[in-house]
Amino acid sequence: MVLMAATLAVPQAPAPAPAASGPQAFDVVATLTPTGAAKGSITATLVVELLRFTSEPQRKVMTDALKYSGYPGFLNALRAAPQVGTLDVAGQTFIIRWAREVPSDTGRTISIVTDHPVFFAGSNRPGAKSTAGYEVAVIQLVLDKAGHGTGTMAAAARVKPGGETGVRIDSYAENPVALAVTQRAAK
Repeated sequence: MVLMAATLAVPQAPAPAPAASGPQAFDVVATLTPTGAAKGSITATLVVELLRFTSEPQRKVMTDALKYSGYPGFLNALRAAPQVGTLDVAGQTFIIRWAREVPSDTGRTISIVTDHPVFFAGSNRPGAKSTAGYEVAVIQLVLDKAGHGTGTMAAAARVKPGGETGVRIDSYAENPVALAVTQRAAK
């Protein structure tokens, strides 16, 4: 999940202006592939709807909370932030409180954080680790200029200070969920 950390990092300079504005929607096909002796995979359809991106001042509140107060501070700041979108998974809606877009020469990368976990992949296995502390979901979408792309999701995660970018994502699952993404017209 190190790739996701890059877009959550505390920047030294202001981020470039967003490539798109206004509401945006994405149809996402998520595929979870097990590790070890388990065979097969699980596929689900998700819908991401973004009303807007997190403002720079609000993003700074959250990144400062992580930097100076760790994960508990980040979690408090995240949950106090205004809603910027939703993630729909099988009829269940999760609130998005962090959405950041970073333009590139080939398209853009969007990082998203929900204020609660989506699911705990592998939590029903004998001897599974505790789900305590994995209180958000983190998604990264890498899109081309036409709005198609791929991504990853840590469906249950915690955000920690550290690493090369200043942020480290600790995913509950052993493997990230692979995403295929298509942008569509927002409602």
